[in-house]
Amino acid sequence: MPHINIEYNDAIGKALNMKALIADLHDCAMSLEALPTGGIRTRGYLTDISNVGDGAAENGFIYITIRLGQGRNETVKKDIGDQIFAVLTDFTQDHFDANRPISLGLEIQEIEKDWTWKKNNIHQILKDKYNGPK
Repeated sequence: MPHINIEYNDAIGKALNMKALIADLHDCAMSLEALPTGGIRTRGYLTDISNVGDGAAENGFIYITIRLGQGRNETVKKDIGDQIFAVLTDFTQDHFDANRPISLGLEIQEIEKDWTWKKNNIHQILKDKYNGPK
């Protein structure tokens, strides 16, 4: 973990370079000491159907859900959210400056360790590749 899921609607998909945003968010996550690089998954999802506000076609949204394994304290989780949200707000600032309708959101969800199953060799491969713990 973490898994960073970016949900957005068609208005935003047409207005912004979502591949670039996803890359920026992934880079940010990799820079955070609290997040092991081998566990980071960053995905974008264009919603098939959505209504925002009054339903006008130009109303856009981006909503990020960060799913983390248990064990990080509140300060660390807040820092993760603050850092990733800062990347999102910086990336979308021109949209806000142009007064185009957009709603941003981010939430962190903690996954209970007893209810997740994993098998991953990426951590070891990265450790071997870079001779470090990340």
